[in-house]
Amino acid sequence: MLRVGLGHFYRNLEQYFCAFLMVLMVFCLGSQVFFRFVLNASLTWSEELSRFAFIWLVYMGAVLGAKERIHIRVTAFHRLLPVAARGWVLPVADLLWVVINLTFAWQGALQVGHLMRFSYISPAMQWNMALIYSVVPVGFLLMSFRILEGYWRDWRAGTLGQPVEEPAFGSGTNRKPSGREADGNGGPAGRDEP
Repeated sequence: MLRVGLGHFYRNLEQYFCAFLMVLMVFCLGSQVFFRFVLNASLTWSEELSRFAFIWLVYMGAVLGAKERIHIRVTAFHRLLPVAARGWVLPVADLLWVVINLTFAWQGALQVGHLMRFSYISPAMQWNMALIYSVVPVGFLLMSFRILEGYWRDWRAGTLGQPVEEPAFGSGTNRKPSGREADGNGGPAGRDEP
């Protein structure tokens, strides 16, 4: 039972963390509005903490997008390739994505190290900004890990390298084809154009 619970937590870690950050951000902003307009006083820390939560939320959302494979992709070139080659284009593009992620993680780690040596303190909360900037290496490393984990699952399922078909434009919608689409010739259905 514990193993099932831990597995569920691991599979949904990003969702839980993003939900926590969103609640924290809304709480900070809501409390600032309450204090400012109801009690006629203001909090010194709420705006800064909500900004830090938003920064972490953006990076953790990117990790979640990588895990769920919902990042935006340009697939125009992908559709021009033969079907047999399509199964390997996305893994090569994702490998390049991982290399870029690791480069950003390395540069982010250098920046965090610099901020630890020469500390820069946030004005309201008095936090070392290395804590806030650590989201860059953490986010890009987690993103790379989740991309590679997805390919590991594909390999174990035997689906790695299989052609991927994107749905055609307009498929899955309830719209009816226009006259130009109905006959496939570019003209209205059932009539010849002069």
